Amino acid sequence: MGIEQMQQALEASSINVQKHQEQLRLENISALKKFCADEQLAQFLTTYSFDDDITVGAFNYFQANLLKKNIEWEDDFKRALAVNLLPVGNGTSGDIVVLDLLDFEIGILFHDYFWENEEEDPRKFLIKMNCSIGQFYLNSVQENNYPVDAYEAAAYMGADFTGFAGEE
Repeated sequence: MGIEQMQQALEASSINVQKHQEQLRLENISALKKFCADEQLAQFLTTYSFDDDITVGAFNYFQANLLKKNIEWEDDFKRALAVNLLPVGNGTSGDIVVLDLLDFEIGILFHDYFWENEEEDPRKFLIKMNCSIGQFYLNSVQENNYPVDAYEAAAYMGADFTGFAGEE
């Protein structure tokens, strides 16, 4: 999951972890275990549970204590989760940062295609970043040319789907 890398990313972003730390509530741990029983993921979300969304590099990291609410009420969240993509953050463009629950690598979903093509498999619009969640946020802080949205991620990763017209 990249627990150490996430800590480094938070430190590099000057985020006061102690100030924003929030205990992951039991209802959210239970919701997590219904769709993913991985103990490392549970430990990561428990370690990095904050009182609000936080900005690390060019991306936000979502408040973990909203898991149960999002699973029950947010259609887009449910749609991503139905194909084993757990939304964990977003970029300033609105692109969605997801954790692939099949291999625990981070990816970025093109938000406009995801929202406008509800009948399509969201994985079609996913750019895998080939790293853990912690490494992703650390890269966002440390690498000067690290992507800030799905278009840049597609170019950076040499993805087949780039989001540009005529390439769907």
